[in-house]
Amino acid sequence: MAPGAHLLMSWLCSVPIFKQCRERRLVALAGISPDIDGIGIFIDQLSSNKTNFYFEYHHYLCHNIFASFVISLLATAFAKSQRAAVFCMSLFVIHIHFLCDILGSKGPDGYQWPIFYLYPSNKTFELTWSGQWELNAWQNQSIIFVLFILCFLVLTKKRMTFLEVISPRLESEAFEMWKKYFRKNT
Repeated sequence: MAPGAHLLMSWLCSVPIFKQCRERRLVALAGISPDIDGIGIFIDQLSSNKTNFYFEYHHYLCHNIFASFVISLLATAFAKSQRAAVFCMSLFVIHIHFLCDILGSKGPDGYQWPIFYLYPSNKTFELTWSGQWELNAWQNQSIIFVLFILCFLVLTKKRMTFLEVISPRLESEAFEMWKKYFRKNT
C-alpha cells in the first residue's frame, strides 16, 4: 500500500483509543514509519539510478519484527500519557502496515514485495502472498476511498482530522474551511 494509506489507517486506529493529539500523532507516525527504508528511491534518482538503494533496502531495514519494536519504543518514549497503550498500538499499526504490504504492494513489473520479517537475524525468511495485488490496483484504491470516508465521519463526529499528524494549525484551517463551506449554520 501507499504511505498515505498507511497514515490514514494508523491514525484511524488511534482515534478511539487516545484523547490527546500527541499520542494519536505518535501512533500514526509509527504506522507509516516502516516506509522510511524506502528513502533510497530518492538517492537512486539523485544519482541518476547509479545506485540501487531502494531495491536493496526497502522492505528489509524497517519492515521487520526488530524495527517494529524499536519504532514502538521510540513512540512510547515521546508519549506523555497512556504509554503502554502507545507502545501496544504502535506495534499493532506497524503490523497492520506489514499485512497491507503483503496484500497489496506488487510492482507494475509483477515483482511481489516480500516482508523480511526476521531481518537481520534471518535474511532468507520472507512473508509473501501469491495473490498480492499491484500497488495501484482497484483494491488499494477502494481501501483508500473507504479510509477517506471514515476520516470524514471522524471529522463530523469528533471534529478532528488526520491533518493533526502533519500540523495542528493546518488541521484547524481545514476544519474552519469545512465549517464555512459545508456547515454554514455552525
